[in-house]
Amino acid sequence: MDGRLLLGSSEPFPADVKYIEYYKEQRLFSLVFDTDDEESSLMPCEVPNDVAEIVHKCASIMVIPLAEAGIEPYGYMVALIQIGV
Repeated sequence: MDGRLLLGSSEPFPADVKYIEYYKEQRLFSLVFDTDDEESSLMPCEVPNDVAEIVHKCASIMVIPLAEAGIEPYGYMVALIQIGV
């Protein structure tokens, strides 16, 4: 493992992810989508302690959305904004 982060989804997103916020104290991610209403989605799973150490060192994360039938999967990098102490 080289310390890079990857976020995959088994559900479609409402839009592309603009950036991801990481709340250090709660060890939770919030995805902020590229929409007019600034819609966001808090991921309902807490990051384990050993993974949290890796997340704290990262400034970006690769997002791989659910691929539509017949379309090749793709990924893109977004900023990972660290929130908290």
